[in-house]
Amino acid sequence: MVGYTDKTQPLSSYHPPQDVIDLTCEVQRVYFQGEEILNKPWRELNDRSIIDDLNRGQEMFNAFVDTSVEDPNEKWKWRGTRSMARNKGIAMHAQLTASYLLPMFIAQNEDDEVDKDFSEVMREVIEWMAEPTNSNYQSSFLQIVFSVLQNPITYLGAEYFEVFQTIKEKLKNGKYTTKEVLDEVLSGFNVPIWSASQILVSNAYERNIQRQKCLIKRRWVEKEELEATYGEHPNWDYVQAGWKSIYNAEEGLFYDIKDDAHPNLVSEEIYLERRGDIEIPFVGGIYMGDTNVDANPIKHRDYRDTPKYNVVPFGYMRIGEHFLFYKSMMNSLGWDNMAYDAMSEIVFNRSILDIEMPVAISGTDKVDSNVIFPNAVITLEDKDARVTPLLPAANIPGGFNALREVEKSMSEGSVNDTLSGQLPEASQKAYNVAQAQANAKKNLSAIGKSLAESVVGLGDLMKDIALNHITAPQVEEITGGRQKLKYKTLILQNKKNGNKMADRQIKFDESLIGLELTKAQLTARNMQLLEDSGYPNKNNSIRLVNPEMFAKFKYLTKCDPQEMFTKNNEYWQPLLSKLRAELNGDPYINMEALDRKLLYSFFSSEGEELMNENVQQNLQPQINPVEKIPQLNINP
Repeated sequence: MVGYTDKTQPLSSYHPPQDVIDLTCEVQRVYFQGEEILNKPWRELNDRSIIDDLNRGQEMFNAFVDTSVEDPNEKWKWRGTRSMARNKGIAMHAQLTASYLLPMFIAQNEDDEVDKDFSEVMREVIEWMAEPTNSNYQSSFLQIVFSVLQNPITYLGAEYFEVFQTIKEKLKNGKYTTKEVLDEVLSGFNVPIWSASQILVSNAYERNIQRQKCLIKRRWVEKEELEATYGEHPNWDYVQAGWKSIYNAEEGLFYDIKDDAHPNLVSEEIYLERRGDIEIPFVGGIYMGDTNVDANPIKHRDYRDTPKYNVVPFGYMRIGEHFLFYKSMMNSLGWDNMAYDAMSEIVFNRSILDIEMPVAISGTDKVDSNVIFPNAVITLEDKDARVTPLLPAANIPGGFNALREVEKSMSEGSVNDTLSGQLPEASQKAYNVAQAQANAKKNLSAIGKSLAESVVGLGDLMKDIALNHITAPQVEEITGGRQKLKYKTLILQNKKNGNKMADRQIKFDESLIGLELTKAQLTARNMQLLEDSGYPNKNNSIRLVNPEMFAKFKYLTKCDPQEMFTKNNEYWQPLLSKLRAELNGDPYINMEALDRKLLYSFFSSEGEELMNENVQQNLQPQINPVEKIPQLNINP
């Protein structure tokens, strides 16, 4: 998209029309502006640029040590790292990823009335989208948490593609033919990670990504991958791996510039302008949009068909009131980590000298490594010979005390050692340990709120994809060349159904559109669903959804950061065991339900095998194998 050009470089065979050239010039201007934001020193980052802070954080998290030494007399010194900031970062990651954080939704109709059932359906659709078999959301969530610990900003995207590939099919006569099929690797819902250097923004002091005037997303990939998307474009023949076409505005010419940093890859830059509803891709600097430059709408749309940027910024801790970029955990612990390593270097090197103390020898006798070894006994002939240590006694305990103080400071600013899984020292009082844990949880809660804020933005994008693609009808061809609309059926495993864990089906049924049922008809339909679910042999449930009504609701996104700190099985096992002992025989407690929860905390779904179904309790049965159908209009 941009680069240095001169007359020594070859002219490009790519010559677009003037309207494309004008657009290319404008995108180049935005590109330069975004590059300047990435490379400009910022006071908020201690006069470091975004790229410098990113590199510094990654080096610290990856325990990078420069071991090159020019002076051979200095090679004996220890110059490593104790990786304290990295250890704190791994402990923080374990806390923040105790569960995969997902947004929740509030469904509202045109009168702003809340529908609980549609809210649950949207949540379950998003859960289905986040399953590893349906997208890379979970792996991206794990990686994004690692990224926010190291980087001043990282972005998560939300994309949905239908990409087709040409395959060969063998005929009965032995010959081969080709046909187009859906490329399942490149198609479907995807949650890509964009680093700080891959997203160019227009305003460093606008936190709301949707209020940025424009964005540029850039990446370098193999030409064959991009061919699946742009291979049919008339400009594709100009694309070359390892090269990019750069426009020189002064000369009005395009030059082919060799990309030495990516010799086997092709650059893809996508320019987005939300208010202008513009999304234009450039591959290797070559325009890949519509022939009409005004006909390039943004692909991601919400339920009102209005455009949105499909990336969301993530970070560790906000800086100032308006700054878009964040302070990473490595940035927060940077000075303490450097002090810890510097003090470790002093203490370790002095310990080496104390153990192998250099000495000064006076007199005529020779004292060297030939006579210095364990249990050596030598006699000096020169009565005036002296062997004197060159260094005075060192205060090594003082150095270790300084290390402990630095470590304490790092714990106060990140994760308490006890929360990291380490036992407290015997000298620590229980009250002090509890206070330290409480302070650490407050710090975690603050970081969790920052992460939850970004998950809300991502949930808005996922909701749009759910409404526009996942729950929308697909055209299916049937016999005779006729076509009909087909809706997806989503299956969620291990969902709570009554007192048990079972599979749940979410069916978007077109037969419900415009349908009105009496109470008797509704009861009959529920009984049929009960039979279809496999009851009483199975405890599965089926939820029927009216797709037309589901699409008409407005869904507000929210996220509870407490979900991030899931009370896992290790938490519930002792608590439920204690409740089981204390509440046994209480007439107000459903002991069967409590037993199921207790067994599930130990054995997950396999705990059902331990339940004796023949035992009858004198309690009201709580069986709810089939969800109700709130989407139907019932005539009394």
